[in-house]
Amino acid sequence: MREQIERDIDDADHDGFLVLLPDGTPVGAAALAEQNMSDGTATVRLIVDSDHRGRGYGRAALDALADLAFGELPLHRLEALPHTGNAPALTVLARAGFTHEGVRRSACLHRGRRYDIAMLSLLRPEWAALERPRSWDL
Repeated sequence: MREQIERDIDDADHDGFLVLLPDGTPVGAAALAEQNMSDGTATVRLIVDSDHRGRGYGRAALDALADLAFGELPLHRLEALPHTGNAPALTVLARAGFTHEGVRRSACLHRGRRYDIAMLSLLRPEWAALERPRSWDL
């Protein structure tokens, strides 16, 4: 996680945030990456430490990223591209309102193994229709 944060720190098309516990302990990182303001698109990236998964931190981070993208920035579409074997990521993205669009076959090489990449998205009108508190209301 530290390596990913350090790699992205100087990227102007990347707004990255730490996922923190109430006491300030970092348990993950979330980002809007590859932002294209003229097209209104960005890619969502999320990583949560395996010891802290399943506690709602990933969902809260995704909700905050979507609120930033659609409530503060002029974005229209968020994309997420987890590999198809990443069940926790696919679950949290679906719960946050992302729609599965398709699969890019054998598009990822991770630790010496090839994976298919799932393509998911959330559009501004879909975000607007979600019945949940917005980050600025919490």
